Amino acid sequence: MPWTLDNESAEPLRQPGQGGGRAFLQHLQRRLQNLPKRVHILAGVALTVFLLFVSVVFLTPEGSPLPGTKPAPVGNYIPAEPLWWRPSWTTESRVPRFAYVQYATNIDYLCNAVINFGRLQRFGVREEFVLIHPKQWSTEDSAEGKALAWLTDMRPEIIMRGFEVISTNKGDKTWQDSLTKFHAFALTEWTRVLVFDSDSLVLNNMDHYFLSPTASVAVPRAYWLNDKNTDIAKQVLGSHVMLIEPNKARYHKIVNEARKTGDFDMEVINHMFKDSAMILPHRRLALLTGEFRAKDHSKYLAPDEDIEWNAMAKSRERMLCTSAIGFCLSRGSRAASNSGRLPCQNAPTTTLKSRIGRDVLTR
Repeated sequence: MPWTLDNESAEPLRQPGQGGGRAFLQHLQRRLQNLPKRVHILAGVALTVFLLFVSVVFLTPEGSPLPGTKPAPVGNYIPAEPLWWRPSWTTESRVPRFAYVQYATNIDYLCNAVINFGRLQRFGVREEFVLIHPKQWSTEDSAEGKALAWLTDMRPEIIMRGFEVISTNKGDKTWQDSLTKFHAFALTEWTRVLVFDSDSLVLNNMDHYFLSPTASVAVPRAYWLNDKNTDIAKQVLGSHVMLIEPNKARYHKIVNEARKTGDFDMEVINHMFKDSAMILPHRRLALLTGEFRAKDHSKYLAPDEDIEWNAMAKSRERMLCTSAIGFCLSRGSRAASNSGRLPCQNAPTTTLKSRIGRDVLTR
């Protein structure tokens, strides 16, 4: 006889009280087992669909669109440019902002600073340029003031920042204003800045240094002052190139220290950061011009002294060639070079000034 609901209802449903709860469940189980197979399948599918719907509704985060729907537009939404090459900057909530920084305290250094920025552009760097200069240049009618005004119009991509010149009365006059570079610690609009002396020559793109592990100050060692057997803790740090994270408190501390001691920039860096600075390998970063005429290259090549010195290869792979301190530094003070003049001072001043317009400012 075919199955119908009437056939099933012919047998009365025993109440729990008539045979106990267990007997009732056994009786219900027998009835469910007697249902046709297609009813079992339909019931299973319906239960699965119901559970999936409940999961989607209750597990979707608040405010997120349901699957298959489009999010509502928010104002004039413009997709952000992909930061495919930038890392996430874990020490800051803002998007990291990096810059190359130089300082100039006279028109010759101003000339070389602009030349270096031009070379960085040609090497395809992606970061900003900042030039630290004496603040009186912005208002005075001097050669430096006119040059600065011209550069501001012709090279708007160079951000000009005026500060007071920090000087020392010690040592050679050539480096008396070198403490001015410490104003870079006040550039807190940037997450990280790479500061290098304006009497250097840029040889390559240095963008990758901004992605180094985070550190308040990162500098190379002054390899020309360190013997190969010198204990690491006693090795002298250099200040010709510095990767720093600007900070107002640190800025005031280092400027006060510089003014109080009257020491040169390298001595101040060693006094304040010798035990805390991150060390950047000097090879492939900065090469002193004096190295090209030296006969012994063991200090530069350390710790791999067995490597053969190749002047042409070294000049191609360097990031910076530093001339101002190439062969005129001593541990206690900066002495004059053999000639008594810097390489940039050997050329006529008029030639240096004319290069601003001829080599750099023309587009």
